[in-house]
Amino acid sequence: MNIDDINKRIKESTFNYSLPQSIRIVCAYLKKFYPEKEYEKLYDKIIFQANPSLAFQKTEIASINFIEIDEEVKVEIRLNFLGIFGSSSPMPSHFTEMVLDSVDSDMLLHDFLNLFNHHLQRFVYPIWKKHRYYIQYRHDLKDKFSKYILSFLGLYSNINLNNSSLNLQKLIPYIGILSMKHKSAGTLKAVIRHYLSHDNIEIIQCIPSKYNIPSWQYSSLGNKNISLGSDFLIGESIVSKNAKFRILLKDAKDEDLIKYSVLGEKMAELNNLISFSLNEPLEHDVCFEIKKENKKELILDENGKTYLGINSWIGNSDFDENIIIAQKGK
Repeated sequence: MNIDDINKRIKESTFNYSLPQSIRIVCAYLKKFYPEKEYEKLYDKIIFQANPSLAFQKTEIASINFIEIDEEVKVEIRLNFLGIFGSSSPMPSHFTEMVLDSVDSDMLLHDFLNLFNHHLQRFVYPIWKKHRYYIQYRHDLKDKFSKYILSFLGLYSNINLNNSSLNLQKLIPYIGILSMKHKSAGTLKAVIRHYLSHDNIEIIQCIPSKYNIPSWQYSSLGNKNISLGSDFLIGESIVSKNAKFRILLKDAKDEDLIKYSVLGEKMAELNNLISFSLNEPLEHDVCFEIKKENKKELILDENGKTYLGINSWIGNSDFDENIIIAQKGK
């Protein structure tokens, strides 16, 4: 596509564009001429000008024109606002009339004042972009705003070193929640549901768990004082509901069982997410709720993806089932 074709195509819809839309479209065309340059560098190829007309302007953009200067493709964008001259100028109208006379003669005054217009108007888009994260966002999280918010949790260095096992792109929306010192079950549920892209998740609290009592904490009648209801313990173990919870994944599919088994990597990723999200070293396990219609019988087939003990059953399986995979909190 040559410059003439681009100018013809853009001219048909110039008046429908706002300034941010125009710049993004222009940069997309410039990318075809400079495929090795990033979009920030392509912005330097844009030359801003003010429209000298004194007529009432109903759009932000007066014209967009691709030109070639010294064998380099550049773009002239003529704006209807924020100019030293023109209908929106704060200067008296006779200054604009002088510029119009220059346009009809040697263009010297017009081009000279456009030097100032360019340096003034080129600040508009960066200011607009600064407060719109969806425009700045880059998939590799190398944009400035992602750097700032990831730094709250000390994660930005992991991007540079590529040593994070977590998908940081999915953690971005919950940076504020993850930076909180204390997190509720509802908070953890929201983070896990978004990260795993699994809508039907439940956090079950206060799961009973058995803990062995250290020998030096055994009750010793006659050797040391003990108080009933305080530090008097019978036996070598105790059941507690204070340090364990369960993550219930409802409506799990066949592929989920494989991803979270020893054949996949999802379970290790989930464990890292739990360890990163919680400040307390709580134990947890993961439970999969399998509907009977999603259960598969074991079929011996070289091309099949049924694994006994992971995602297939032998015998009667005409009932819903819960599969618990024990995990140890870190």
